[in-house]
Amino acid sequence: MTTSKYRALFTASTFLTWICLVTTAQATVLFNFTDFSSSAGLTMVGSAALTGGPSNQLQITPAAYGQAGAAYSTSAVTLGASNTFSTTFQFQFTNPGGFVGSPADGITFVLAASPTGLGSGGGAIGYGGVGNSVAIEFDTYNNTPYVNDGNSSNHVAILTNGYVGSSSDLNLINPYGVSVCDFMSPPYNTAAGCMSNGDVWTATIGYNGTALSVNVQDGASAAFIVYNSLPIDIASLIGTTSAYVGFTGGTGGGFEQQNILNWQFTNDTSLSPPNPAPEPATLALLGLGLASLSYMRRRKAS
Repeated sequence: MTTSKYRALFTASTFLTWICLVTTAQATVLFNFTDFSSSAGLTMVGSAALTGGPSNQLQITPAAYGQAGAAYSTSAVTLGASNTFSTTFQFQFTNPGGFVGSPADGITFVLAASPTGLGSGGGAIGYGGVGNSVAIEFDTYNNTPYVNDGNSSNHVAILTNGYVGSSSDLNLINPYGVSVCDFMSPPYNTAAGCMSNGDVWTATIGYNGTALSVNVQDGASAAFIVYNSLPIDIASLIGTTSAYVGFTGGTGGGFEQQNILNWQFTNDTSLSPPNPAPEPATLALLGLGLASLSYMRRRKAS
């Protein structure tokens, strides 16, 4: 290979590395709980508690009847430009029981104007009544017809302003297409794709200021796309450009131990679900790089 070709290859490699560094530098990690060995930075309400060692997890509810718990960031976080944010966390539902046919009831990831909002348990998932808020629920019980659960005991949906009722659960989606996860008849709650199956699940959420993207992943399975750029105006629903962020959960006549294993949150889209569209700044830089490489080729040819 000639010296000029080495120089062109080195220049292209250096430029692309620089793009990656610039993109990474834009990320603003506001907090990163690799585990929950400490409650520093968290406000816990109701049944929420730390499990302690050796697991060091955040327990939103124990495996017991009639629980409601919540854990929020102690300080409000300022959302990014155009109210962007992204987050990823792992959750696990274990020790299910009760007399209502399936584990219950699930958790939410929530952005709220107040750090002390704790709603009722059961089908309200610790979220019902939490005003000025938006939540993404991970629901393991079918409360139809009292709640708009789509006759499903395994779904993800959007909740707003603390309302959980006959017209809530917006944009309901069944992870991996599995809608029923029961104790007594197949598909049982231990089946793949059931959020109550005891596996470690990973949730990845990104918001670019106008649209929400959400993925969930059951253990080592391929990620499941829940929402791909779902239009929503989160700032107007919360009523502010900053928010307390965290989790709520509840149990009723059915129960499960609902734990968060780790959690990372940023005020940009760097933790968004995989393969997001390149940001405008990155596209511009990439275009500049391609133009430079094209110019180099023309000079070599002349």
